Amino acid sequence: MTQPMGIGMLGFKNLVFKRKFRFTFELFDICGGQSVPKHYVKVASRPNLDIEETEINFLNAKTWIPGKAAWQTMTVTYIDVATADVAPMFNWLASVYDFTDPVNLHMGSQRADYTATAVLKMLDGCGGLIETWTLKDVWPQAINFGDVDYASSDECTIELTLRYSEVKYEPQCPAFGIESCCTPCGS
Repeated sequence: MTQPMGIGMLGFKNLVFKRKFRFTFELFDICGGQSVPKHYVKVASRPNLDIEETEINFLNAKTWIPGKAAWQTMTVTYIDVATADVAPMFNWLASVYDFTDPVNLHMGSQRADYTATAVLKMLDGCGGLIETWTLKDVWPQAINFGDVDYASSDECTIELTLRYSEVKYEPQCPAFGIESCCTPCGS
């Protein structure tokens, strides 16, 4: 039997490609309800999930089964602008580690002091929502205020490496349920 050599379903006229440049990323619930506007985000990544492998040994053979899962950090790059719109981001960063006060170096002591909620939305070409990623308990694990360069005309950026503990994925277009296969013991 021969394999068809055409482009297949990728050539269907009603197929919508998710495009890297059609997204928004926002931070909410900062320091009692502040948010960072989405229009200053330059680059963002979607969440990454690592699943440990558990090695099972018996006699002269090995096999592996999935172990614990861990969400990996993600990176978001902001265009660094001189406006009060970004004050909530700096308030948030200083709540995690107050770099503005080199003597006291305060840190938020309650989760509400240093965490935020992040929402990443992927859009189609008409601005319609394709998917939503909601991340809870987000805090900056690393802050890179970037470099400056006399020979460059590029804008300055701030790169945040974000740690988070909870993720909710929602497909909107098309909307479909995601159901895992889980067979109970004894079935």
